[in-house]
Amino acid sequence: MKHFILLFFICLSFYEVPAQVRTRPLPTEQTSEAKTGADNQSMSVYPNPTSGVITISLEGFEGKKTDLRIMNVIGNVVYREVIQDPAERYMKTLDLNKLSKGLYYVKLETPTYSEVRKVILR
Repeated sequence: MKHFILLFFICLSFYEVPAQVRTRPLPTEQTSEAKTGADNQSMSVYPNPTSGVITISLEGFEGKKTDLRIMNVIGNVVYREVIQDPAERYMKTLDLNKLSKGLYYVKLETPTYSEVRKVILR
């Protein structure tokens, strides 16, 4: 009986349920802007990889409280800024030279939008 139950669960795990799949371009084909949520909101992080200084560009977040965080790979916040009312096109330049080389995440959150970008610090 145990074998039958195990076989049943294995078969269920391989059963394909129709799902909506969105394809993403390969990392070499990605543009510097990704849009999720509303079509008029976007975040760009460049240059990537960087030798220390990055520019974060926001578009379409005017009138919204925006939380900007940079986190290391284990999730510790190494930089945080709350932008109360950014302009229609907001740019922020950050110097990351004091941080160790490696992978970091730039996270942007508003009440209706959330996006995370990887940044490699050389």
